[in-house]
Amino acid sequence: MAERVLAKKHGNLRVAIIRPAIVIASFEEPTPGWTDTLAAGGGMIFGVTCGLMHVVFANPKKVLDMIPVDYVSNTVLC
Repeated sequence: MAERVLAKKHGNLRVAIIRPAIVIASFEEPTPGWTDTLAAGGGMIFGVTCGLMHVVFANPKKVLDMIPVDYVSNTVLC
């Protein structure tokens, strides 16, 4: 609904709708691996980076649609 309202009411203002899939820990900013939650993919990333998980079973033909939080926030600011 919000996207429809923006499409109708944005006037001369440039609008971009950003809908990231699974937002995970940061890549670089504020520090590599920073996260404030272990929800969604955060728990898996935390486990891998801390050395608690050594293997993640996955289908190599599938896309893992995760994006670091600093990429999302920098895109929003742009």
